[in-house]
Amino acid sequence: MTERDLNEWDAEIEADFQRAVAATRQADKRKRGRQHVGFPLAFLIDVLRLTEGRTALVVAMCIYRRTKVCNSRTVTLPNSQLAELGINHRRKNEALTKLKAAGLIRLEKDTGLSTKITLTWTSS
Repeated sequence: MTERDLNEWDAEIEADFQRAVAATRQADKRKRGRQHVGFPLAFLIDVLRLTEGRTALVVAMCIYRRTKVCNSRTVTLPNSQLAELGINHRRKNEALTKLKAAGLIRLEKDTGLSTKITLTWTSS
């Protein structure tokens, strides 16, 4: 092979590599902004069995997610996060009351504005 053939071959390899990198970056950009909410199926079943309404389910899912993200059983649940899901402050409090009555969470009133929520649910 001549020097020119090797240079063309290198250029083709580099172009393929750059296209692959660009495609990967584009895929990553599409995924940004999405939130993955994962929880055990047993948790979903218990919440559905012990409470009524979609709001309680959504709030329970958000609480579970926050406990995993924050790596703590006790978390706060920002109103802004629930507002993105269409749940206002009053509906949040109603859902927290239902979850507390079901024994899935414990509420601790703080002197500040935030209520601390402790997830008491354990997988059996």
